[in-house]
Amino acid sequence: MAKEGKEYNMASQTPRSGLNASLRRISQTTGKTLSTKNLFFAVQEWATGVDNIPEDAQALVASLPQAKSLTKKELKEVVEIKKDVKKVNFVDDLAEIPIEELQKRFELNFKSGLTSHQVEQNKLKYGLNKLDSEPPVPFWRLFLEQFEDILVIMLIGACIVSMALGQYAAGTTIVVIVMFNAILGAVQEHGAGAALDALAALQTASARVFRDGETVEIDSTHIVPGDIVMMGTGDGVTADVRLIEVQDLESNEASLTGESEAVRKVVEPAKEVKGGEEEEKLTLGNVIYMGTEITQGKGKGVVIHTGMQTKMGLLAERLKTVDAGASPLKMKLGNLGMRLGLASLSVSILIFVVGVSTGRGADPQSSDPLWLQMLLVAVSLTVAAVPEGLPVCVTLCLANGMDNMTKKQALVRKLASVETLGSTTIICTDKTGTLTCGKMTTVQLWRPGQMYKVTGQGYNPEGNIYPVNTFTDSKTSQDKAAMFQKVKESGELQPVLTAFLLCSDAAVDYEDVTIHENGVEKTIKQWVGKGNATERALVVAARKLGIERKDVESIFKEVAQNPFSSKRKMMSVLVQVSNDAKETCFSKITNNSKFVGIAKGAPNRILARATRMVVDGKVVNMGEDDKKKALKVVNHLSSKALRVLAVGVKPYTSKPNDTNDENLEKDIIFLGLNAAIDPERPEVTVAISKAANAGVLTVMITGDYLATAKAIAENIGLLDKNDPGNDERVMDCKGLRQLGADITSTKKILGDKEAKLSDAKRHEEEMKLKSLQKQVDDITVKTRVYARAEPFDKITIVESYQRQGHVACMTGDGVNDAAALQGANIGVAMGSGTDVAKGAADMVLLDDSFATIVEAIQEGRKIYANITKFVFFLLSTNVAEVFVILIAMLMGLQSPLVPIQILWLNLCTDGAPAVALALERAEPGIMDEGPRSLTEPILEKIQLTGITIQTFVETALCLVTYIVGLIWNTGSWDGQNDDKSDNELKDGIQRAQTMVIYLIVFLELLRAYTSRALRTSVFQMGVFSNKYMQYAVIVSIGATLLVGNLPVIQEIFSMKPLRGREWGLVIGLTPICSIVDELTKLVYRITGYGERPKAINAGIGAPAGEGNFLKIDVKSHGNLADQELVNRSTPTAVVPDQGSQRIARTGRSTEAGLIESEEV
Repeated sequence: MAKEGKEYNMASQTPRSGLNASLRRISQTTGKTLSTKNLFFAVQEWATGVDNIPEDAQALVASLPQAKSLTKKELKEVVEIKKDVKKVNFVDDLAEIPIEELQKRFELNFKSGLTSHQVEQNKLKYGLNKLDSEPPVPFWRLFLEQFEDILVIMLIGACIVSMALGQYAAGTTIVVIVMFNAILGAVQEHGAGAALDALAALQTASARVFRDGETVEIDSTHIVPGDIVMMGTGDGVTADVRLIEVQDLESNEASLTGESEAVRKVVEPAKEVKGGEEEEKLTLGNVIYMGTEITQGKGKGVVIHTGMQTKMGLLAERLKTVDAGASPLKMKLGNLGMRLGLASLSVSILIFVVGVSTGRGADPQSSDPLWLQMLLVAVSLTVAAVPEGLPVCVTLCLANGMDNMTKKQALVRKLASVETLGSTTIICTDKTGTLTCGKMTTVQLWRPGQMYKVTGQGYNPEGNIYPVNTFTDSKTSQDKAAMFQKVKESGELQPVLTAFLLCSDAAVDYEDVTIHENGVEKTIKQWVGKGNATERALVVAARKLGIERKDVESIFKEVAQNPFSSKRKMMSVLVQVSNDAKETCFSKITNNSKFVGIAKGAPNRILARATRMVVDGKVVNMGEDDKKKALKVVNHLSSKALRVLAVGVKPYTSKPNDTNDENLEKDIIFLGLNAAIDPERPEVTVAISKAANAGVLTVMITGDYLATAKAIAENIGLLDKNDPGNDERVMDCKGLRQLGADITSTKKILGDKEAKLSDAKRHEEEMKLKSLQKQVDDITVKTRVYARAEPFDKITIVESYQRQGHVACMTGDGVNDAAALQGANIGVAMGSGTDVAKGAADMVLLDDSFATIVEAIQEGRKIYANITKFVFFLLSTNVAEVFVILIAMLMGLQSPLVPIQILWLNLCTDGAPAVALALERAEPGIMDEGPRSLTEPILEKIQLTGITIQTFVETALCLVTYIVGLIWNTGSWDGQNDDKSDNELKDGIQRAQTMVIYLIVFLELLRAYTSRALRTSVFQMGVFSNKYMQYAVIVSIGATLLVGNLPVIQEIFSMKPLRGREWGLVIGLTPICSIVDELTKLVYRITGYGERPKAINAGIGAPAGEGNFLKIDVKSHGNLADQELVNRSTPTAVVPDQGSQRIARTGRSTEAGLIESEEV
């Protein structure tokens, strides 16, 4: 029952805007859509503190009189969400309401914090502060999943029938095959599904909270909403916290946003107003989030969300359901297995019916009834049709691919992902840490009158600084080194870099770092940065010039600091010069002043406060023209996506009475500029070009502003710098976000089983969904760069590409990428990224190199090609075996092969060479071909033609050999001779069968060499260039000779030793199939038959109107939107209305030094 005096009225205490906000939150968290009326009752139950909503509808009405107005369906809906009501925090706008209102919501006293009683109540209401996790998939379940393959099911069926008919040897052999394949596959995939465990591991173990008037350190899982927490530099954030006090506070939110730049935190509401419009933020400025890290300063705040209600919790909820579905290979092999099964079953039934009705193929000497003999023949056909070695070969091929990729620094977590990479048509990549290094680096410096280039990358202090002029590019590296030495000796940049260093709190040190390499933990030395990312770049630039912080701080002692604020866009410090310092880098500038004020910040703000500047070591007045020239330099640097900071000094003869920002940040002597960027990886440009040449498109999805994203894309060759159409290929995700939200809500309406939509209404919603999806597809088909992207935007983008028939590869390294990594066909995480991303991905790049993806794609294509080779090899043999048995029976002959013999051929003779084919090297030009279509069958016309030809030749050779063997050993072509005893006839038939077995073994082993390439001659590839083939041939021949000549084993396999002329016939016919295969490939090369189309370059040279995309025939792939309107893809969380659906193509920056472009 609701507590007296606590009942909320919908019209007053719970406004509609609040309900709508709560509706969005419950939809995001539970995936359920509630009516506003029903949501009111849910909110009311939460607000009144009632622990449980009654499960019985009558009890619900009794506890809530207003519920009488609900229909039975609505009552049921409220009852069903009772558990969600307890879990979901329905309080809306906690980040934006006044702090006083926040206190009231949590009944919080800032002077003492929550009481112990309040903490216990909140624990019951909100639960523990931890992310829900699913137990890891047990090994036994992975083992059982291996039996879902249609070919494995067919083998199990054949095993059961064989055992039932007394064919224990054949049945046991099948059991061994199936078990080996299942164990191998389960072992390879063990450990998958670690994403949610990794998310939980991101939480810090302890936190400092203020309770009962005391600061205590507690386990982070026991934090509750309403707790007051304290944080400082280096602390991990354990919940979503609304800030109430900050002191120069910054946090690294790369785990959520993917951007390496630290975010300045404030107490004020997070949205700034510019030009009358609200600037949308990916994260809120007055909230710090679970899983992020404090990089600078101190802060205090109130916990507003814990556990699954945090921003990270919403991502964790998403990870539970995102699924890319079956891999292309699995689908193709499934289709192939289904066709083989139906075909073999049909032929077996036909043979059984014909045999029983006509008596053909029966053994007159057998005492078994006719139906049982025919059933054994039918089983033989089924066993012959199924390539028993195929599942094992596929598993071994993929496992070998995983091993090869690991050697190339690509760790594959899921077997099928190896092949999926080879089918990739588009790579959707994050920018920070993937295309770029993830470390801000100074690349240019400027002082009035001179620009400088700074070389080097990351935090390593190795690099040069030298003047830039019209002749610099023609200088040799030795000349540039000499120029750098001159810059160091002249001291011309000493004041600039020293001022930047003193006006920053970052540090970069050479420290021991523990890493995991190939499963082994080891310690190495690395440069490690701490503090603001841009300030780290200042520290490294200063160190390149030989300026160390410890040396500088021994001369200049900080006595006051005014932290950076988003309003001033500046920070300033006051330093005192040591009495021991006779002369410093500032001496000439400040006339040996004992106190120096230093201001650093946005160039326009520093220049506006500057009255003088330093030119060639002398202080001169700075007029408006000088400032315009400086701003022109700023704009030039900003246009190249560089983050620009300015610095200046102000001398004091004595310590000023007022050290606030108003005093220190005026009448500045301007010193110069620092331009930094998160640089692109050096190998990225070549990798993008290689991918494009292979027909694989690369698109960039980033949280950066549009201007920065575009500049980076042009720098790495993703966009052509000289192409005026680039603006059409770069977009802000704001408009796309609303379309994605509309698609989600429409899917929910169509997928709601409780909602009984009329046919007209359902048709209307289906048409709406199609229209929305088409709008998104029309955008993505021509876009190469997505700016200001949020996590769920990536899902919208990836799903759009999948609807268009693409096999989408998504790369990333942050928590924000995890959902998209799981939703893409192939998810690729960076090795240095979060454990969350690694757990969600199919493949992890151990070296973080984008170029490794291209290597992996080539490996994937090679693996797919090898799989088609051994499928072609196995099926041509198996189909020939079927026709040999079928034709022989129709001719009235006993089967040339019995089930155990067929199993031996399919495993030893076919299986071993097939494994060798799986290890074949890539054919030349494999990366010149276009990506394979999703619907392209695993066997193309060139393989089908080859199977047809080889089946005809091999069947004819086997029948000739069998009949000749019968004539030689029984005196009759059909094996029936009244002049011979039953034992003589049996021995003669077994000897003829043995001749057929040896012929199939030898001709298949020799043909395995020619099957190494579908078009290239074996002599061109090198007959013995695949060492594994030699091993396979030797083992197979040796094992077959052993089986055919050892008495005990000989009896099991119904084989007899051969005589001279019999060996002569077998050996003489052996090369024919290989000769025919080589002649067939010669015809292929001459006529161009079956040649795969070359790749359409997916690079920047493709027409803008086509979005530089591959020309994929959507109809041939099947429009997934038409096939399944509602449940094709995982539903995404509801995104609040963010404005109109028109796509906003704006470039805006929070840094004053960057150019701001208005909406087009």
